[in-house]
Amino acid sequence: MWPNHYIVHLGYEVFFEHVQLNGVQMKELLGAATAAVLVFAADAALAADLPTKAPAYAPPIIYNWTGFYIGAHVGAGWGDTTATDDRATNGSCWNRCGFQWTARPKGFVGGGQAGYNWQAGNIVFGVEGDVGFLGTRGSAAAIISTDTIVHTDGGFYATARGRLGLAFNTTLVYGTGGWIGADLGSTVNDNIGSSVNTNDGGFKSGWIAGGGMEFAAIGPWSIKVEVLHYDLGDKQVGGICCGGGVTQFFGIKETGNIARMGLNYRFGGPLVARY
Repeated sequence: MWPNHYIVHLGYEVFFEHVQLNGVQMKELLGAATAAVLVFAADAALAADLPTKAPAYAPPIIYNWTGFYIGAHVGAGWGDTTATDDRATNGSCWNRCGFQWTARPKGFVGGGQAGYNWQAGNIVFGVEGDVGFLGTRGSAAAIISTDTIVHTDGGFYATARGRLGLAFNTTLVYGTGGWIGADLGSTVNDNIGSSVNTNDGGFKSGWIAGGGMEFAAIGPWSIKVEVLHYDLGDKQVGGICCGGGVTQFFGIKETGNIARMGLNYRFGGPLVARY
């Protein structure tokens, strides 16, 4: 047998001889390979220079506040109930004519509301009414006679208001004001010595105003927060005193504040796209 190195040497000679004998074929192969590389490089450069396709245009979604809505609210109330010592039917006063003292009731507020909004541009006009319980309770004794007490129990309330605001897409900033009515059960009592227990004055009407913000949530739902100030004005209350035959009067003035959060469900005004 031939040594391995001889076989390898013989192979080299055969290969190089084939290259020399077929030089034309090798040149053609090399030329074809070079052309293929150049074509591939040119295609890659052209592809790099072409602009990329822009994504499809999606118009921004604009929230429309127009429509009818209903909802519920919870919060807190606090205020002042001021009593004034007025003259009785016999011309006398209970402690001192014109003397005033004030209770500062506070408590839970809760109820429901309904309303309607109209949107024009970014201006939103609306009307809203609500009913609920204004649970402000508190008492205070007169400084000059600590057995004479003004007391507030809290009770039913209702409002009817206008709203005017600016819409920033899904956020509405607004002011509101109108009428409020309530029966807060405010009385004056003195059960030491000559006693007097007044009526509560019944249902009172006044004004209410404030402002808030409302935020669109999921689908037709929105969440609002607002602060309101109300004034139920003055009303005179009275009770039989002095063994009968005489009615003692006191003035009652009720003012207060409500801070509340609400949840609304809106039936109109779909989202619209701006093109």
